[in-house]
Amino acid sequence: MNAIKRRDFLKTATLTGIAVMASGPYSSLAEAFLKDRKTEITLRAAVTEFDPGTGRSFKAWTYNGSVPGPEIRIREGDTLRVRLVNNLPDGTTIHWHGLPVPNRMDGVPYVTQKPVKKGDDFLYEFRATPPGTYIYHSHEGYQLDQGLYGVIVVEPKREERGYDREYTITLEDWASVDGAGPEASRQGRIMPQTGMMGMGRGRSAGGPLREPLYDLYLINGKVFQSQKPFTIKKGERVRFRITNPSSSTIYTLRIGGHRMRITHADARPVSPYLVDALRIGMGERYDVEIEGNNPGRWLIYNIRDGSPVSGRPLGMLLYSGINRKGFDDDPGPLNRINDYYIMEGIDDGHVRPVDSIDRVFRMNLSGGMMGSPYWTINGKVYPESDDIVIKPGERVRLEYFNHSMAPHPMHLHGHFFEVAGTGRKTGTRIRKDTIIVPPMMGRAAVEFVADNPGVWIHHCHNLYHLAGGMANLIRNTK
Repeated sequence: MNAIKRRDFLKTATLTGIAVMASGPYSSLAEAFLKDRKTEITLRAAVTEFDPGTGRSFKAWTYNGSVPGPEIRIREGDTLRVRLVNNLPDGTTIHWHGLPVPNRMDGVPYVTQKPVKKGDDFLYEFRATPPGTYIYHSHEGYQLDQGLYGVIVVEPKREERGYDREYTITLEDWASVDGAGPEASRQGRIMPQTGMMGMGRGRSAGGPLREPLYDLYLINGKVFQSQKPFTIKKGERVRFRITNPSSSTIYTLRIGGHRMRITHADARPVSPYLVDALRIGMGERYDVEIEGNNPGRWLIYNIRDGSPVSGRPLGMLLYSGINRKGFDDDPGPLNRINDYYIMEGIDDGHVRPVDSIDRVFRMNLSGGMMGSPYWTINGKVYPESDDIVIKPGERVRLEYFNHSMAPHPMHLHGHFFEVAGTGRKTGTRIRKDTIIVPPMMGRAAVEFVADNPGVWIHHCHNLYHLAGGMANLIRNTK
């Protein structure tokens, strides 16, 4: 598993215009060229035989034949043009998760565009800003759970922090049947026909599927047994860009023998914050750094209590010169996990601050009772949920109240928001685009400036909660 050094990336990008790297940490080149500061690539969506390292293949839906899809890298301020070619049996789109793209480029079926039909193509074009770590994925049906996702990194014009090498970690949950999660759900677990899919206006299909029983957990497309180690030398500082495009798994990730210093949450900078483990919900991204001060062979694993993946190794960190087969014991301590409300933001000029509030909307999150696959906002299932109607430039507060037994990573398209209650020491709140609302009467609130006109979807990023109706539209129009 290869790492990338920033100076090597910049040299390569300058000479050849590279924008797309193969799945995993930048091992080979894909179709790309640079022209007049416009980076152009092609992503071909197709059904592909996929072996996550178990020795048994099944059919995944992929971009350019890989899971995850090719990693896209582009410089801040450059224009990215992505031609999506659809060779799938169904319509599809690409959503640029976290990037505040123009509304028509957001990739939400029946909201910002019609799905791209089989055999057709569609050109996405937008200016790549602000810098940070993002995800791209299909927003059509259950295609995210079938493999249509990848990472996009917008490199800053000037790097504020130095590091010796860098890796991307993409956390993935899979059900190991043909076609992944949706096929697992359909095997005797589909709900009766109701005429409501909950994934887009104008759809008419069977009722939403229940969450499948995931039995594989991958990093960068491979199970632990087939992982190559993330290598490090003593004394190095290593950046990990950790992303979670999983459909329904929240991880609390531990890198054995090391503390992680969080530097960015959902692409926005935060005051460096040391943790023993990183809680990361679906759709969230964190940039973290570790110091190479504890040579050994260490497990990367999940520690969340009550999770089917708890204690299961996901990857490994290996120091140069360590040849032993076994792993070092990791006694901890494990007493500090990232907490939104302790973290402090950094104002880097890319997000308009919220200095007062014009409109407040209450979001009551419910559903999942008695095994029901339906999930609601204010008692209604999307697309019958109430729209949030605002005016351009208004300062909006969303207040979440979770009446369900499940956590909900709520994601707002087209905007960053400030997490209310954070930034108590410096006065600068953390900025994100996805926030986990805790279960059983858990609360949270976010505030944002409506500075990106259009109709935007706002939803839970548990794919099966979205499919079950936990979404509404924010209409930011004149």
